[in-house]
Amino acid sequence: MSQYFCSIVDNALCNPAQRMYFDLGDYRYGLTVVGDGEPIVCFHGFSESSYTWDSINLPGYRLIRIDLIGHGDSDIPEEDEAYTIPKMIEDLHTVIYHMVGDRYYLMGYSMGARIALSYALQYDSEIQGLILESGSVGIASEAERAERRKADEELAHQIEHNDGSWFASRWAEAPIFESQKQLLPAVAELIHLRRAHNSPFALACTLRGSGQGVMTYVGDQLEKLSCKGLYVSGALDTKYTTIGRDVFGKLPNFKYVVVEGAGHNVHIEKPQMFERAVLDFLHKKG
Repeated sequence: MSQYFCSIVDNALCNPAQRMYFDLGDYRYGLTVVGDGEPIVCFHGFSESSYTWDSINLPGYRLIRIDLIGHGDSDIPEEDEAYTIPKMIEDLHTVIYHMVGDRYYLMGYSMGARIALSYALQYDSEIQGLILESGSVGIASEAERAERRKADEELAHQIEHNDGSWFASRWAEAPIFESQKQLLPAVAELIHLRRAHNSPFALACTLRGSGQGVMTYVGDQLEKLSCKGLYVSGALDTKYTTIGRDVFGKLPNFKYVVVEGAGHNVHIEKPQMFERAVLDFLHKKG
Protein backbone atom coordinates (compact mmCIF):
# COMPACT_ATOMS: atom_id res chain seq x y z
CA MET A 1 0.00 0.00 0.00
CA SER A 2 2.63 2.50 -1.03
CA GLN A 3 0.43 4.51 -3.38
CA TYR A 4 -2.63 6.57 -2.57
CA PHE A 5 -4.96 8.15 -5.05
CA CYS A 6 -8.09 10.21 -4.58
CA SER A 7 -10.37 11.34 -7.38
CA ILE A 8 -13.66 13.25 -7.38
CA VAL A 9 -16.37 11.80 -9.61
CA ASP A 10 -19.88 12.94 -10.46
CA ASN A 11 -22.38 12.25 -7.74
CA ALA A 12 -25.28 10.34 -9.23
CA LEU A 13 -27.63 11.05 -6.34
CA CYS A 14 -29.51 14.33 -6.01
CA ASN A 15 -27.75 15.64 -2.92
CA PRO A 16 -24.96 18.16 -2.30
CA ALA A 17 -22.36 15.50 -1.54
CA GLN A 18 -19.12 15.18 -3.45
CA ARG A 19 -18.54 11.56 -4.37
CA MET A 20 -14.92 10.49 -4.03
CA TYR A 21 -12.78 7.38 -4.27
CA PHE A 22 -9.60 6.70 -2.34
CA ASP A 23 -7.23 4.02 -3.63
CA LEU A 24 -5.08 2.34 -1.00
CA GLY A 25 -3.26 0.32 -3.63
CA ASP A 26 -4.80 -3.00 -2.63
CA TYR A 27 -8.37 -1.78 -2.97
CA ARG A 28 -10.57 1.28 -3.16
CA TYR A 29 -12.74 3.05 -0.63
CA GLY A 30 -15.78 5.10 -1.60
CA LEU A 31 -16.54 8.34 0.24
CA THR A 32 -18.93 11.27 0.20
CA VAL A 33 -17.95 14.71 1.48
CA VAL A 34 -20.59 17.20 2.59
CA GLY A 35 -20.32 20.73 3.98
CA ASP A 36 -17.48 23.01 5.00
CA GLY A 37 -15.67 23.51 8.27
CA GLU A 38 -14.11 21.27 10.89
CA PRO A 39 -13.95 17.63 9.76
CA ILE A 40 -16.23 14.93 11.15
CA VAL A 41 -15.43 11.43 9.88
CA CYS A 42 -18.54 9.22 9.72
CA PHE A 43 -18.88 5.42 9.80
CA HIS A 44 -22.22 3.81 8.85
CA GLY A 45 -23.91 0.64 10.11
CA PHE A 46 -23.94 -2.93 8.81
CA SER A 47 -25.36 -3.22 5.27
CA GLU A 48 -25.67 0.58 4.96
CA SER A 49 -23.45 3.11 3.18
CA SER A 50 -22.25 6.69 3.50
CA TYR A 51 -25.58 7.86 2.09
CA THR A 52 -27.27 6.90 5.35
CA TRP A 53 -26.17 10.36 6.55
CA ASP A 54 -27.93 12.25 3.73
CA SER A 55 -30.57 13.77 6.01
CA ILE A 56 -28.00 15.10 8.51
CA ASN A 57 -26.93 18.74 8.23
CA LEU A 58 -24.31 20.08 10.64
CA PRO A 59 -23.50 23.71 9.71
CA GLY A 60 -19.88 24.65 10.22
CA TYR A 61 -18.65 21.08 9.82
CA ARG A 62 -17.40 18.97 6.91
CA LEU A 63 -18.67 15.41 6.97
CA ILE A 64 -16.28 12.85 5.48
CA ARG A 65 -18.58 9.85 5.15
CA ILE A 66 -16.72 6.62 4.38
CA ASP A 67 -18.17 3.44 2.87
CA LEU A 68 -16.74 0.65 5.01
CA ILE A 69 -15.02 -2.11 3.09
CA GLY A 70 -17.47 -4.36 1.25
CA HIS A 71 -20.23 -1.76 1.59
CA GLY A 72 -21.61 0.95 -0.68
CA ASP A 73 -19.10 1.76 -3.40
CA SER A 74 -16.02 0.48 -1.60
CA ASP A 75 -14.27 -2.57 -2.99
CA ILE A 76 -15.20 -6.16 -2.13
CA PRO A 77 -11.90 -7.91 -1.35
CA GLU A 78 -11.68 -11.69 -1.58
CA GLU A 79 -9.36 -12.09 1.40
CA ASP A 80 -11.00 -12.56 4.81
CA GLU A 81 -8.52 -10.32 6.62
CA ALA A 82 -9.85 -7.20 4.88
CA TYR A 83 -13.10 -7.50 6.84
CA THR A 84 -11.53 -7.79 10.30
CA ILE A 85 -11.71 -4.82 12.65
CA PRO A 86 -7.90 -4.45 13.10
CA LYS A 87 -7.37 -4.38 9.32
CA MET A 88 -10.26 -1.99 8.74
CA ILE A 89 -8.95 0.37 11.42
CA GLU A 90 -5.49 0.31 9.85
CA ASP A 91 -6.87 1.13 6.40
CA LEU A 92 -9.38 3.69 7.67
CA HIS A 93 -6.62 5.54 9.49
CA THR A 94 -4.67 5.79 6.25
CA VAL A 95 -7.71 7.15 4.40
CA ILE A 96 -8.56 9.60 7.18
CA TYR A 97 -5.00 10.88 7.58
CA HIS A 98 -4.72 11.64 3.87
CA MET A 99 -8.18 13.23 3.79
CA VAL A 100 -8.12 15.43 6.90
CA GLY A 101 -4.82 15.07 8.75
CA ASP A 102 -4.50 14.17 12.42
CA ARG A 103 -7.24 16.26 14.08
CA TYR A 104 -10.91 15.44 13.52
CA TYR A 105 -14.18 14.39 15.11
CA LEU A 106 -15.32 10.80 14.69
CA MET A 107 -18.96 9.68 14.45
CA GLY A 108 -20.35 6.17 14.03
CA TYR A 109 -23.71 4.42 13.96
CA SER A 110 -24.30 0.82 15.15
CA MET A 111 -21.52 -1.31 13.60
CA GLY A 112 -19.85 1.96 12.65
CA ALA A 113 -20.02 3.04 16.30
CA ARG A 114 -18.31 -0.18 17.39
CA ILE A 115 -15.56 0.38 14.86
CA ALA A 116 -15.29 4.07 15.79
CA LEU A 117 -14.90 3.16 19.47
CA SER A 118 -12.17 0.61 18.77
CA TYR A 119 -10.53 3.13 16.42
CA ALA A 120 -10.65 5.85 19.10
CA LEU A 121 -8.97 3.60 21.64
CA GLN A 122 -6.09 3.23 19.20
CA TYR A 123 -5.89 6.83 17.93
CA ASP A 124 -7.28 8.76 20.89
CA SER A 125 -4.81 11.65 20.59
CA GLU A 126 -6.08 12.54 17.10
CA ILE A 127 -9.77 12.69 17.96
CA GLN A 128 -11.31 15.99 19.04
CA GLY A 129 -14.62 14.37 19.97
CA LEU A 130 -16.24 10.94 19.64
CA ILE A 131 -19.94 10.61 18.73
CA LEU A 132 -21.47 7.15 19.11
CA GLU A 133 -25.02 6.30 18.04
CA SER A 134 -26.47 2.99 19.24
CA GLY A 135 -23.07 1.36 19.63
CA SER A 136 -21.85 -1.60 21.67
CA VAL A 137 -18.65 -2.13 23.64
CA GLY A 138 -18.63 -5.77 22.62
CA ILE A 139 -19.65 -8.90 24.53
CA ALA A 140 -17.80 -9.56 27.77
CA SER A 141 -18.75 -13.22 28.16
CA GLU A 142 -16.83 -15.66 25.97
CA ALA A 143 -19.80 -18.04 26.04
CA GLU A 144 -22.13 -15.28 24.82
CA ARG A 145 -19.61 -14.25 22.15
CA ALA A 146 -19.53 -17.85 20.94
CA GLU A 147 -23.32 -17.90 20.72
CA ARG A 148 -23.26 -14.66 18.74
CA ARG A 149 -20.60 -16.04 16.38
CA LYS A 150 -22.81 -19.07 15.79
CA ALA A 151 -25.84 -16.88 15.06
CA ASP A 152 -23.80 -14.63 12.74
CA GLU A 153 -22.45 -17.67 10.89
CA GLU A 154 -25.97 -18.98 10.37
CA LEU A 155 -27.08 -15.61 8.99
CA ALA A 156 -23.96 -15.38 6.80
CA HIS A 157 -24.77 -18.79 5.35
CA GLN A 158 -28.33 -17.71 4.57
CA ILE A 159 -27.14 -14.48 2.94
CA GLU A 160 -24.71 -16.37 0.70
CA HIS A 161 -27.56 -18.53 -0.61
CA ASN A 162 -29.86 -15.63 -1.41
CA ASP A 163 -29.56 -12.16 -2.95
CA GLY A 164 -29.32 -8.60 -1.71
CA SER A 165 -33.04 -7.97 -1.96
CA TRP A 166 -33.78 -11.03 0.17
CA PHE A 167 -31.34 -9.81 2.80
CA ALA A 168 -32.77 -6.26 2.82
CA SER A 169 -36.26 -7.63 3.47
CA ARG A 170 -34.97 -10.09 6.08
CA TRP A 171 -32.92 -7.46 7.92
CA ALA A 172 -35.81 -4.98 8.00
CA GLU A 173 -37.81 -7.52 10.02
CA ALA A 174 -35.24 -7.66 12.83
CA PRO A 175 -36.87 -6.59 16.13
CA ILE A 176 -34.31 -3.83 16.53
CA PHE A 177 -35.78 -2.05 13.48
CA GLU A 178 -39.44 -2.31 14.52
CA SER A 179 -39.71 1.47 14.93
CA GLN A 180 -38.62 1.99 11.32
CA LYS A 181 -41.97 0.64 10.17
CA GLN A 182 -43.32 4.10 11.02
CA LEU A 183 -41.00 5.85 8.55
CA LEU A 184 -42.34 7.48 5.42
CA PRO A 185 -42.48 4.96 2.53
CA ALA A 186 -39.93 6.94 0.52
CA VAL A 187 -37.42 6.87 3.39
CA ALA A 188 -38.00 3.15 4.00
CA GLU A 189 -37.45 2.48 0.30
CA LEU A 190 -34.09 4.27 0.35
CA ILE A 191 -32.97 2.15 3.30
CA HIS A 192 -34.08 -1.00 1.47
CA LEU A 193 -32.18 0.02 -1.68
CA ARG A 194 -28.98 0.75 0.24
CA ARG A 195 -29.15 -2.61 1.98
CA ALA A 196 -30.04 -4.50 -1.21
CA HIS A 197 -27.17 -2.82 -3.10
CA ASN A 198 -24.58 -4.67 -1.02
CA SER A 199 -22.95 -7.90 -2.13
CA PRO A 200 -24.16 -11.01 -0.23
CA PHE A 201 -20.55 -12.23 -0.25
CA ALA A 202 -19.33 -9.00 1.38
CA LEU A 203 -22.10 -8.99 3.98
CA ALA A 204 -21.29 -12.58 4.94
CA CYS A 205 -17.58 -11.72 5.19
CA THR A 206 -18.41 -8.71 7.38
CA LEU A 207 -20.44 -10.81 9.80
CA ARG A 208 -17.59 -13.31 10.09
CA GLY A 209 -14.80 -10.74 10.26
CA SER A 210 -16.21 -7.87 12.31
CA GLY A 211 -19.49 -8.99 13.89
CA GLN A 212 -20.07 -8.64 17.61
CA GLY A 213 -19.13 -12.29 18.08
CA VAL A 214 -15.53 -11.62 17.00
CA MET A 215 -15.14 -8.05 18.27
CA THR A 216 -12.72 -7.67 21.18
CA TYR A 217 -14.59 -6.56 24.30
CA VAL A 218 -13.53 -2.99 25.11
CA GLY A 219 -15.84 -2.16 27.99
CA ASP A 220 -12.90 -2.41 30.40
CA GLN A 221 -10.77 0.03 28.36
CA LEU A 222 -13.07 3.06 28.20
CA GLU A 223 -11.28 4.97 30.94
CA LYS A 224 -8.28 5.18 28.60
CA LEU A 225 -10.21 7.58 26.37
CA SER A 226 -9.12 11.16 26.93
CA CYS A 227 -11.33 12.66 24.21
CA LYS A 228 -14.79 14.02 25.01
CA GLY A 229 -17.66 11.87 23.83
CA LEU A 230 -21.38 11.78 23.12
CA TYR A 231 -23.53 8.65 23.20
CA VAL A 232 -26.96 8.85 21.54
CA SER A 233 -29.68 6.21 21.62
CA GLY A 234 -33.39 6.03 20.90
CA ALA A 235 -35.76 5.51 23.83
CA LEU A 236 -37.53 2.70 21.95
CA ASP A 237 -34.25 0.80 21.63
CA THR A 238 -34.04 -0.53 25.18
CA LYS A 239 -30.86 -2.57 24.64
CA TYR A 240 -28.71 0.37 23.55
CA THR A 241 -30.40 2.82 25.89
CA THR A 242 -29.30 0.52 28.72
CA ILE A 243 -25.75 0.47 27.33
CA GLY A 244 -25.78 4.25 27.13
CA ARG A 245 -27.03 4.64 30.70
CA ASP A 246 -24.98 1.92 32.40
CA VAL A 247 -21.74 2.25 30.46
CA PHE A 248 -21.26 5.64 28.80
CA GLY A 249 -23.49 7.55 31.20
CA LYS A 250 -21.02 6.75 33.98
CA LEU A 251 -17.96 8.10 32.14
CA PRO A 252 -17.02 11.64 33.25
CA ASN A 253 -15.95 12.71 29.75
CA PHE A 254 -19.10 11.43 27.99
CA LYS A 255 -22.51 12.99 27.55
CA TYR A 256 -25.46 10.62 27.19
CA VAL A 257 -28.61 11.60 25.27
CA VAL A 258 -31.82 9.59 24.84
CA VAL A 259 -34.08 10.62 21.95
CA GLU A 260 -37.77 10.01 22.59
CA GLY A 261 -39.81 8.35 19.85
CA ALA A 262 -36.74 6.88 18.14
CA GLY A 263 -35.45 3.34 17.91
CA HIS A 264 -32.04 2.01 16.89
CA ASN A 265 -31.38 4.42 14.02
CA VAL A 266 -31.88 7.84 15.57
CA HIS A 267 -30.30 9.86 12.77
CA ILE A 268 -32.88 8.53 10.27
CA GLU A 269 -35.92 8.25 12.53
CA LYS A 270 -35.45 11.62 14.28
CA PRO A 271 -32.83 13.52 12.24
CA GLN A 272 -33.52 16.97 13.69
CA MET A 273 -33.27 15.73 17.27
CA PHE A 274 -30.07 13.88 16.38
CA GLU A 275 -28.61 17.04 14.83
CA ARG A 276 -29.56 19.07 17.90
CA ALA A 277 -27.83 16.60 20.22
CA VAL A 278 -24.68 16.51 18.09
CA LEU A 279 -24.46 20.28 17.58
CA ASP A 280 -25.03 20.91 21.28
CA PHE A 281 -22.17 18.53 22.07
CA LEU A 282 -19.88 20.06 19.42
CA HIS A 283 -20.54 23.64 20.50
CA LYS A 284 -20.03 22.90 24.18
CA LYS A 285 -16.98 20.85 23.31
CA GLY A 286 -15.62 23.77 21.29
